[in-house]
Amino acid sequence: MEWPGDFPHDHAFVELMVPGVSSELDIQQLLQDTEEKLKLNASSIEQSLKELQAKMGDSWTGECPPSPSECLQWFNLWTPNSVRPVTTGHQEVMDFLRTLQQYLISDEEGTEEVTLQLLLNLSSQCGVSFPCIPSSSSLSPQQTASSIPDTVRDDSVLEVQEVWNGLRLRLRRHLLGRLSSYSPERQGHRQVYALSIPERLHCLQQLCFLYPESEALTHYQGLRSQSVLVLLHSALGSRPGGETGFDRLAVGFSSVAPALIQAVKEELQVLSRLAEPHSILGFLNTAYLTTVARELASMMDRECETSLRDNTMLRGKIKKYPARSRAAVAPMGLPTEGRSFSLTSHQLGALNRLACTLLNLESSVQELATNMAFIDCAGETPCIKGILKKPREASDMTADGNKATADTFLHTPEARILEFDWRSAFRGLGPQMAHCVKVVLDDVCAKSLQQDEVLHTSGHTSIILSSTTGHTHTTVSNTLLRDDHTYSERETPKMIAKFCSAIMAELDALLPLAVACRDNFLLEVRSNFVEACGRVTSAMLDRLEERALEVPSSAPLRNLPALLATCIYVHQRLGHYHAMLRDSSTTTTRVPLTLLPIQKYQDTVEALKDQLTSYCVHVCSTSILQDAESHHWTDPKPFYEGDRCSFSVQMWFYFLCGLRSDVWAVLPAELAKEVLGQVLFETLQLLVRRYARAKPSYKRHLQIRCDITMVLLYVEQLMWSVCDCPKALVCSDPCSVIAIVAGRFNWPSQIHSLCDQLLTVMVIVTAPLSLLYGTFMSNPVKESTPRQPGSTGVHWLNAIDPDLFTEQSIRDGLTGQAASGCQLRLLTSDPGRSPRLLLRTLLHRDCHLPRILLENSHFCKESGLEISSENCKAGDDFMVVLFNLLTSLNNVPKALTQALEPYLDRGQIWEHLYTLADTTRTVPVVINCVRAMITKSIHSLLGHLVSMVMGWQATEEPSGALFKRDVPEHVLTKVPKEWNYTPLEPQGRDTASKSVVSLAVQALSFIFTNLPLAVASLPLPVRFLFSVAEKRLSQFARQLRSTGLLLWALLSCLVQGLEDPDPLEQISGLALDRGAKERLALLAECLQATMGIQQRCLLCVWQGVPKPTVHKVLQALEENRSKWTTMQLQKARRLCSDSVFERESESRVAAAELTEQKIGLMLLEVCHKAGGSDYLRQIYHIIQGNEELLMSKLSGTTDSSNDPRDVVNFDLGSKSHVAPVCFNPLSQFNHIGRKKLDQSAVVDWAWDWPRLLPAYQGMSQVTFTTLLANRWEMQDGAVLEDEEKSLVEELQKVYFLRLQNSPGAAETLAEQTQEKAQASSQTAAQ
Repeated sequence: MEWPGDFPHDHAFVELMVPGVSSELDIQQLLQDTEEKLKLNASSIEQSLKELQAKMGDSWTGECPPSPSECLQWFNLWTPNSVRPVTTGHQEVMDFLRTLQQYLISDEEGTEEVTLQLLLNLSSQCGVSFPCIPSSSSLSPQQTASSIPDTVRDDSVLEVQEVWNGLRLRLRRHLLGRLSSYSPERQGHRQVYALSIPERLHCLQQLCFLYPESEALTHYQGLRSQSVLVLLHSALGSRPGGETGFDRLAVGFSSVAPALIQAVKEELQVLSRLAEPHSILGFLNTAYLTTVARELASMMDRECETSLRDNTMLRGKIKKYPARSRAAVAPMGLPTEGRSFSLTSHQLGALNRLACTLLNLESSVQELATNMAFIDCAGETPCIKGILKKPREASDMTADGNKATADTFLHTPEARILEFDWRSAFRGLGPQMAHCVKVVLDDVCAKSLQQDEVLHTSGHTSIILSSTTGHTHTTVSNTLLRDDHTYSERETPKMIAKFCSAIMAELDALLPLAVACRDNFLLEVRSNFVEACGRVTSAMLDRLEERALEVPSSAPLRNLPALLATCIYVHQRLGHYHAMLRDSSTTTTRVPLTLLPIQKYQDTVEALKDQLTSYCVHVCSTSILQDAESHHWTDPKPFYEGDRCSFSVQMWFYFLCGLRSDVWAVLPAELAKEVLGQVLFETLQLLVRRYARAKPSYKRHLQIRCDITMVLLYVEQLMWSVCDCPKALVCSDPCSVIAIVAGRFNWPSQIHSLCDQLLTVMVIVTAPLSLLYGTFMSNPVKESTPRQPGSTGVHWLNAIDPDLFTEQSIRDGLTGQAASGCQLRLLTSDPGRSPRLLLRTLLHRDCHLPRILLENSHFCKESGLEISSENCKAGDDFMVVLFNLLTSLNNVPKALTQALEPYLDRGQIWEHLYTLADTTRTVPVVINCVRAMITKSIHSLLGHLVSMVMGWQATEEPSGALFKRDVPEHVLTKVPKEWNYTPLEPQGRDTASKSVVSLAVQALSFIFTNLPLAVASLPLPVRFLFSVAEKRLSQFARQLRSTGLLLWALLSCLVQGLEDPDPLEQISGLALDRGAKERLALLAECLQATMGIQQRCLLCVWQGVPKPTVHKVLQALEENRSKWTTMQLQKARRLCSDSVFERESESRVAAAELTEQKIGLMLLEVCHKAGGSDYLRQIYHIIQGNEELLMSKLSGTTDSSNDPRDVVNFDLGSKSHVAPVCFNPLSQFNHIGRKKLDQSAVVDWAWDWPRLLPAYQGMSQVTFTTLLANRWEMQDGAVLEDEEKSLVEELQKVYFLRLQNSPGAAETLAEQTQEKAQASSQTAAQ
């Protein structure tokens, strides 16, 4: 692109950040725009140098005009010899400087600002270089001659030096006074600077004009050091809670840390534009970090002296206080002389909180230095160093900071790292803290174990549990203590033993202190923590193993899941401790991390898991399933008149429901599903073996049919809790499901196989004889090669519920309405919130579930429906959460529109997108979300536009801050004539108008240059929403012809932002005067004109700006860049066109084609964004709370009435975690899920024999004959009718003739069942 050279200052803002690049076209557009901007900036710099060269050419005295590279040397402060020589008399210079001195001491106001501006003008316009040397050094004649030439080389040099030093000393005091001024306002403990960041930068630039940069920064860091001291004394002096001792330090530093971080952030904003990175590091070290560390050390010394006095007095009386709260623990074996004293556990807690605060402060400063100032030391990220000795300059400064003079700070060394030596303040407390850590942990452990033992001996055999939800959140909330061993919610136990919870809470509380003590003189604290941690966790492990051995002899079964959960939790925390305390620079012999019993806990976890599952299987096999009355198959009498199933089957399901409730409540979600699946599989094996061997009498064969029917119904109910996805629910082939649950055992597949075998037993053993004969005699079973499991027969789920589990769904997976209901039931049957399944459910069938939620909520119901204000507010919160979640799914750009479209249609909300910038109207909450998204994308534009206007105002306007007062005439007459100084004249009306037009053209050029980037910063789902809305708003087609709806809304919001000064001041951090507001309003008018908005009369005058100015701006822009704005609009429109979304849908994924891998990537993207996990959690609670309504809508059993019971309830309380499955023993025994068990319906179950029997014609002949032999008709002595006898004889002739001499035929099916199960287990393990 060719850019005209008439606008040399019309540079592009390359630093404009793009929040997120969403598509390939966005990336291409970003690269093209960046290349064009770099070319434009190069052209602008070249044009500016040409203009500067031309201006200097008139007064240049050399042989040839300067080259562009020579022009650049004029801006180099370290090349004073490049200044052209000018002959100036000594007396003229003295007269000028003395006149300035007299002017400065006069009573006039603002003399310092006028003098500074005059000196700057002389330097910039006339090329006069005033001496900029350290104040403590002497000027040599050569230095003075080179700075102010042609002066007397002897006493005259000293005379000029003396006058100049006095002059700049007065100016320095003025600048430092301004820099140290504060506003009367206060924000907490933070003092608010009276100067804004640009004003502070301007003052420092003026100070650097008078003194070398190092000395200027030295004076400034002295001020900042004083302000830090004031801040610390203010925070620590006020004690609203009455804290004393180390508590006062902990509370004080915790309250002052945010103010310190904000101050460092502001300093980096100032210094990054003025100094080099190493100078910035040295400044932060001296002004902030060293000051804080030195003051902390001083305060710690005073508190140690106080503790030495107080704790020593309490040593003899300490037995009167509770050991946990105020137990004095004196270090044993320490020398008695010096400062040996005891620390209480309360004091240790205060020191621990103080260390936490300082760790966070240390990390925050490092992050700010890296991200804001882009400081990179020797190619590495800036690091905090607290082990080096204090710099000599810092150690010479007094604690009160009074010696912050030039002599003290004159030679501040450049720093390569951040030095925050706060750990040295703890040096004198190392032995005391180390001993106290050991004693406190031993004390907590002993008390917790003693309390548990007291409860146990009193007959309380059940373990008391404590929730880990709040505790885990507290321990990982500190970002410094997060690592790869931080486990997800589904991997963390929900409840643990209470006595272990207290010990782990104390360990977690002391972990930050151990992490902080990495220096050699504090390693004893870390070492003692590790030793004590290993000791107390080993003691806990012994107690846990002891309690596990009591099950089942003297303790209930529910203790085992609690003990298992506790071991898992402790194992996870120990792994976290090991990761946080592992340090390559620490000698392993001094910090023996091997003392942590991580492997022992891992072994115990495996042992307890095996004990839990094996005991449950043992209970079922030896007790529950041992029912002699129910299993007396040869009994000639029917079981309970044939009106019910076996008691053992019913109690088996009752036991599994209780087990599910126990493991759901305490274990991690994945492990709980695995335990339930394993117990279900192994007990189901027992049932298959039992019924495959049963040879019932005539009166008992229907009991087998009823029992197997009940077992299949029970397993179907439990499978919802075992399976992870719809495919696992319906798939019975182990090879096809193994990929779904790779990494853990595939129990659902094995359970499917066993249920199919049960169904085979029921069909062959209990089917009507005539139908069996007709099926198998017409096509006899022949001996053939072994078949794969599941290759014959009917899938058991299809047999018991053919409407839901159709043959096609078994083969291809569930689809349509059935799949939606299946996913919802799997989601709510899970022991915890499954983010992967939740995301899949939300996106299934084009966001069908979110649409149902909205369509059946008060958002789409009639206005006459009474809804509480709490429910309305909760509904708005849900809408915000749903919007934020779906806008983050750039892989599925249509999801947001698909979820909201019915709601937007019914509420006629599309039109609000056209008037998005109008903030005066009340709009639905979703429109506020869209507006916030659009406004966020233009914040960078608005901030830079304000900077442009303020910069222009400071340099061009006559009323600017730099030209508020004219230089007095008597001062101007003393300026040496050889300098050719011409005072700046106020601009005329025509010149000012031309300057305003130039500013507006530059601003408009900047807006349209970065307009495509602003569009690219919007997520693809938002862009697609506007694309669909534009087609719905056909009545505005004429207005949107040139821009489109998205650009219309974006530019309208930009206009609104330019017209509203309050948000502009918040975004930019600058105070806007009347002139700046007028210029920004003019820019808004120009932008409106480019959009074709003619809302105001063009002949009127708005805010004092004549309307013809708008025409001049647009005309100038069009003359210099013909049709350029149209091209930029088209370029931006291409980023939100249909072709973008079609290309993305082809290259990415459609919602119907979501695989587990793609869902995982999307979930990772969601959870990495701020609030992503919370969004999923809140949506899950809404779905869980409205499960019954959603299931009825998915099944189509209810109509769309306005009954309040059929309206989604968003106000579900403030529970932050999923409640465990409620197990009610009184109702569970006769219920299957939420449905009451009807025994008679199960007995009379209508099996579709004509469909079932033909499916088994291809089964193995051995299996068929074995099961056929178990039929009651085949038993000796069976009473048969003549017709039945003939059928039996025919079957025996065909199937039993070749096997009549085969021994052990009755055991064949059971053995085959066991072999199949073992083979499936080996396949899944592989």
